[in-house]
Amino acid sequence: MVAMSRCLAIAAVFATGVEGARIAKKKRSSQDCLSKYDGKTLMSLNACSSVDETVQKLTEAGCYILDEPRVQQLGCTDAEVVCSGDAAGLEKAGVAKILSTDAGAFWRGESGVTHAFTEGMGVASDFYSDWRDLESQYARVKSAVNASSVATMEVAGKTLEGRDMYIVRVRGRGYSPDKNMTRLVLTFNLHAREWITGMAGVYAVEHLLKKAEDEFSYFDNTEVVLMPMANPDGYIYSTTTDRMHRKNMANNPGSSCKGVDLNRNWDAHWNQGGSSSNACSDVFHGPSAQSEPETKVIAKVMEEAQMSVYIDTHSYTELVITSPAWTSTRSLRHNDYRKVGASIQEAIRATHGKRFTEGPVAEVLYTASGGSIDYADDRGALGICLELRPPRFGGGGFAPNKREILPSAEETYQGILAAIEYAQDPSAPAPAPPTPAPWFWR
Repeated sequence: MVAMSRCLAIAAVFATGVEGARIAKKKRSSQDCLSKYDGKTLMSLNACSSVDETVQKLTEAGCYILDEPRVQQLGCTDAEVVCSGDAAGLEKAGVAKILSTDAGAFWRGESGVTHAFTEGMGVASDFYSDWRDLESQYARVKSAVNASSVATMEVAGKTLEGRDMYIVRVRGRGYSPDKNMTRLVLTFNLHAREWITGMAGVYAVEHLLKKAEDEFSYFDNTEVVLMPMANPDGYIYSTTTDRMHRKNMANNPGSSCKGVDLNRNWDAHWNQGGSSSNACSDVFHGPSAQSEPETKVIAKVMEEAQMSVYIDTHSYTELVITSPAWTSTRSLRHNDYRKVGASIQEAIRATHGKRFTEGPVAEVLYTASGGSIDYADDRGALGICLELRPPRFGGGGFAPNKREILPSAEETYQGILAAIEYAQDPSAPAPAPPTPAPWFWR
């Protein structure tokens, strides 16, 4: 009897252990890229007279500023922060107002996480109805290239963690890289958390390749090179561990903070404003210009041949912005920039009615040195940055609703076509802006 009781006790302990392991496993499997924000307070900043004083108060309350450079250069108003400390105190002091007491749950409901896609690869499928993981994005791109008779998919180089960085190349009849001919290079998702840009990159590949099959003469004397995912390491981290991760995955000596901002790391007026030497900053420019493998790989693609136009696609705020970014002094090619910018802006507007703001980076947005578009501009190309949906206020920021994916991709693609056509014939008339509606129709 004693022996039996002992056996029952052991069985009970074993069962408890198994159940505990099952619960622990279930808990682990339920972890996602938003888990670190569960139970933390999402807040919107009020107007402030001193950014530095506000940032100090936010630091003391354990807050993370979601868009650090905008606060530093444009002020506090309506900027969003996530706080683990005394959010009620911040609200009482008039620093910010509470949007949600559970940021993780809020973003999970409003935007969601990535999901695999395994259905058919037709253009009309529902691939763009949800956020997709990296494997699904690559599968989609590879399928499009495999179905094409004119495109190639190449490994341009490796990331810091050893992942392939892919480019898709469409080279039209008559194009020669050793001549100064029309060439466009496009990159997407350089900042990890800007998921909507990677989805737009996949869409651009699919539809450009379809256009090449239907109308290959469109690409005569032209090469278009697309990198639909420019920061694979960071993207995977943002989809599995930290939804708001922006940088690559560099280990920074002397700091527990991961990553270098790949759009502050370029050898283009590096560390001359709008970036930081603090490894924990979202705009950390790295230990030296072009220190990061991803930067070097993209630079190598740029420099294969003379570029006409380079487009780097980001989010959010709905902008068409152009070099220079490092200074407010206007480019000597300001008129050329305004013409191509207006062409892209109008193509986007004609798609779904969105009117993006257009102009030089430092005039429309803020100063940012060490950026990719200034590197391209220094090499003779027109350097353009697209900031996709949502708008600056009220659209979800870096975590928009998934219903924005497809219309954003569609209008971005039309903007890309406008840039190609400008590059092919810069002398063509710029599109006329739409006539404003009479006041009584607005």
